[in-house]
Amino acid sequence: MTNTPMPGIRLAASDDPEAWHDDRAGGVTASEIHAIASGGRATWRRILADKLNGSTFTGNAHTRRGHEREEWLLELAAQQYPGIESNRHLYASIDNLRHRATPDGLGVLSNGQLVGAEVKSHAYGWTRTDVPAEHFDQCQWGMVATGAERWLYGWETMGEDGFATLEDPVFLWIERDEKRIAQLVKAADAFLAWRDAGAPEADDLPDDLDDALANWADARDRKATAEADEKNAAKVVRAFIAATPGAADDGIKRTGTRAGFSYTVAHGTELDEAKWQAAEPESYGAWLDLAKRAEAAAAVALALYSKPTKSSRLSFEKSKAAAA
Repeated sequence: MTNTPMPGIRLAASDDPEAWHDDRAGGVTASEIHAIASGGRATWRRILADKLNGSTFTGNAHTRRGHEREEWLLELAAQQYPGIESNRHLYASIDNLRHRATPDGLGVLSNGQLVGAEVKSHAYGWTRTDVPAEHFDQCQWGMVATGAERWLYGWETMGEDGFATLEDPVFLWIERDEKRIAQLVKAADAFLAWRDAGAPEADDLPDDLDDALANWADARDRKATAEADEKNAAKVVRAFIAATPGAADDGIKRTGTRAGFSYTVAHGTELDEAKWQAAEPESYGAWLDLAKRAEAAAAVALALYSKPTKSSRLSFEKSKAAAA
């Protein structure tokens, strides 16, 4: 095959817990990458603390059940896709040894493809049929660390009693997403650079940007106080409206010594679907059918004639130093 990614470097195995945890602590792992890529400095600090001090999470009944079911799920995966084997080793990318992952399964298919596998036992009530974002990133990062070309994602949903049901698990192939991988690599490298710099409380920013962020923090604090005051004042005004005869239906205006208020009421009509269905079930059913067909046509059109979109979000995060 052409352009086949090189396999990763095998490190410690999970059946040597001390070495495995030490090797995990030295890099960014698949189970961490989504939080690192989507979280802020507070998230980074939590992850770094877990690496340095050990995680305080020791598992629960659900996670223990998931570990118990893992081998069985991997056996089923291997039956459908011979070559996949259970894995206990941590792997590091040959491009960056600090990019690491411990796949549930790893192997070479009959066509020569190096593939990985991730299996999950979801709790009762799980209804999703797609791959959650955090698991998608986990699988993409597994491909980074191992050099795999594809990743098999499989899951089962446990019964209400917490035990497995007779339903077959679902397996989906996840292809390499080089664009997302580039984003994850950028986030991981930023986290590692921050760690190497001593995990500073604040970045080295230009003075004008640092001042702007400080002003933003102050403005948000003042805004929160103002919104709370406004909410409390509105409660008093609404209580007055409720106690004034006719105001709730007809509206009311009042002016005080420093401010006033105007309460208006708009009357209109809306479709009563229950009434329509009861009176004319056939026409109501035809309308529902038309709406469903329109929705289906729109879905097909989206698949055929989609175009990329882009959105952005600027979020505020108070620094630990400022909070203190």
